[in-house]
Amino acid sequence: MASHRPPNYNEVRLHNYVRHWNRTPDLTVVDHDAVAWATEEERQERQKKYGQVARDYYDLTSPILEQGWFSSFHFAPMVPGLSIEESMIAYEQLYAKMARLKKGMRVLDLGCGVGGPARVIAAETGANIVGLTNSDWHVERGTAMTKKAGLDHLITFVKGDYMKLPFPDESFDAAYSIEALCYAPDPILAYREIQRVLKPGAPFTLHDFAMTEKFDESIPEHRKVRNWIEFGNGMTKLAWVPSMREALKGAGFEVIREEDVQLRSAPMPWYFAPAGNIWWAWRTPGWTDFWKVFKMWMPFRNVVQNIYRLRYYVGLEPKESSSLFDMMWYCPKGCATGAAMGIFTPMYLFICEKPAKKKA
Repeated sequence: MASHRPPNYNEVRLHNYVRHWNRTPDLTVVDHDAVAWATEEERQERQKKYGQVARDYYDLTSPILEQGWFSSFHFAPMVPGLSIEESMIAYEQLYAKMARLKKGMRVLDLGCGVGGPARVIAAETGANIVGLTNSDWHVERGTAMTKKAGLDHLITFVKGDYMKLPFPDESFDAAYSIEALCYAPDPILAYREIQRVLKPGAPFTLHDFAMTEKFDESIPEHRKVRNWIEFGNGMTKLAWVPSMREALKGAGFEVIREEDVQLRSAPMPWYFAPAGNIWWAWRTPGWTDFWKVFKMWMPFRNVVQNIYRLRYYVGLEPKESSSLFDMMWYCPKGCATGAAMGIFTPMYLFICEKPAKKKA
């Protein structure tokens, strides 16, 4: 059985990430109680370090995500007759149309990852895309993959923080973000920065993780699932849809349309894969998809977890191997559970526009 660890994995990466959550000094394990029942004070402390938390998360998980998922680090609604990857590409192509992106436009991709969506969108539209990320690894890997795809004349990668964009006022024709602005500790400040660098009348399209209007902070189970999602995805403050709506308006954007895109998924819910639902998996074409889902099936996960624990006890694996496997489980576990409860969506869509300047 091949190791789930990438070749360049370093145990220190796990320590760097779990230290933001653990209450115990032992960084070789995940403090599950601290994750599930994080206090508001602990969450606020993490929000002060949102950039470092996100960098530590992606330094740890990016190679694993690319290896185990795809180069597009997001979810998408399933399309009848298409595989998971094909459904993601189809959604990215549709997203480009909804975002009104066209050839020759200078477009800002906020939180671009290794550029999976940017490559699909650039190939589809011919737009010139500037991908922004706070990860050196994303810039290096994204640049290499984009050059290999023959799209480096359309896409460039820049390291920076979207809370303080390294671009002049009114320098972009459009902007979009796919599951990235959910890392902002204060969305309205991020939205204001985006509004600043957009030209008057420019579109801004947002597809993001969010707690739905059904989320109730007073219900412990809701908070626990929200905390799982934050830990499993390197987030410090997962936004609530009504707050996002008000923040966009408060930042000066006109909200043209909004939609919970997860409701488009058919014939199966999008979260059948992260939930490890093998009874839905056979309805997607190809054994590759079935294997991806099977690896997240709880009985299979438990067997593999026990194998890594045994290997640790006999000295063949470091203790962190089992803990990394544990930590990575929180993303699919939290997202699938929250979506099934109706309190979470990884794909809430806002289509916005910066108002055009009034004529004198």
